[in-house]
Amino acid sequence: MLTGERPLTSFIWQPDALSWIVGFLTGVAGILALTSAKSGALVGVLISVTTVPAAANAAVAVAYWVPSEAVGSTVQLLINLASIVLAGVLTLLFRRTRQNRLVARLASSTH
Repeated sequence: MLTGERPLTSFIWQPDALSWIVGFLTGVAGILALTSAKSGALVGVLISVTTVPAAANAAVAVAYWVPSEAVGSTVQLLINLASIVLAGVLTLLFRRTRQNRLVARLASSTH
């Protein structure tokens, strides 16, 4: 039952610092996969792994009226989404800066 002890899945509704790390790494890996045309399926899997458990647990917690888990799961979902977006933006900025430097270096070496 939802209200019993679940030590192996408590991370879904008890966010911690590791939540940011996992979400951030997911965002980096997802953007790298998208921008390098390696695998679009990988992006879906990574996003699903970080968002679906928290969203599902929030819905079930609301259905069973366990407010603490509903709130915790929602916070977990928001942390994951925010860290994925932040990581994606930072990764894109890094790639653009790196590409601009490479283009500038190539342009200066040919002149």
